[in-house]
Amino acid sequence: MLKINDIGEKILQFIPRRDKKSYVFGLDIGSCNIKLVKIDMLNSDAVVSALGTRQIKNQDIKAALGELLAAAGIESRSVNVGLSGKEVLTRCIMLPDMNESEFKNSMKYEAAKHIPFPVNEVVLDSAILKHNLEGNKMLVLIAAVKKDFVQRRLDLISGLGLEVNVLDIDSVALTNIFNFLDTQQNKEMSAVLNIGARISNLSLLDSGSLRFNRDILFGSADITNRISVKLGIGYDEAEKIKVSYDEIAEAREPVESLLAELVGELRLSFDYYESNTGRAVNCAYLTGGGSLLGGIDKFMSRAMGIDFKIWNPFDHLKISDNADKENCAKTGPCFAVAAGLALRK
Repeated sequence: MLKINDIGEKILQFIPRRDKKSYVFGLDIGSCNIKLVKIDMLNSDAVVSALGTRQIKNQDIKAALGELLAAAGIESRSVNVGLSGKEVLTRCIMLPDMNESEFKNSMKYEAAKHIPFPVNEVVLDSAILKHNLEGNKMLVLIAAVKKDFVQRRLDLISGLGLEVNVLDIDSVALTNIFNFLDTQQNKEMSAVLNIGARISNLSLLDSGSLRFNRDILFGSADITNRISVKLGIGYDEAEKIKVSYDEIAEAREPVESLLAELVGELRLSFDYYESNTGRAVNCAYLTGGGSLLGGIDKFMSRAMGIDFKIWNPFDHLKISDNADKENCAKTGPCFAVAAGLALRK
């Protein structure tokens, strides 16, 4: 079984390409749902061969995961698993420029300045994003994950007879697939907002390279709860209304008041980054389950004054006949992190 002290080299890797046929699949374990994607490399093509999701709100995670694997027809025992939540922290920081060896020796010391957890309680990893910046600086990504959280995740996976190939940070997996697909968006100063059920993650990419990352305490479940309270209806009914809220007058105000709070958080991040770098975000992409909220791209575009687009990774990947093509088209943004994980070596 993979143990904590074995995974220091397995968290942050920014080269997601696999050059041979592979049977590893990606697993995104969120707060409300589990998502699975299997991508095979056939010659030089990445082909989606299986996907699926299960709700875990009122169900044991292990049981839900077992059902999902069976329903998706997954025979592989090797899995790439995502990590996110309050036990996971990423920071992009500026340091004096140095070589890899010097940085490796100083990583724990530098990380201790920027993470709220004791260093001996976390698994640390890091990656140099950019050398030779102004003032003889370099940009570095530091990731810290609580050891007890990592061990719980490893125990869950091994309890199903699976082997963890790679543990990855969700935001890094998403950045990887965004760049892997090599579409026009990675040529710009862009934002990628992954809206989950409880937490959203914002990444700022300059020509495809990660420059800024933060979690925002906003999720699609907040919108469902607000609709439920304001309209006096049950949670499940509010979930159905949410996806087309822009067509329902009484739902528009409670939803858009929450979205206005999200806009405020994005403005703070965009302004902070521009004031420190001189680089303004000129386009943004929405993904994750929350991006399926009816009209959210139009609302955000109006409010922020830049173009927001819904980003579905399956629009840029081949889909095998064995996969659910209709599901890929309708709910593809929900699987963005799982697809990014599936592309990892």
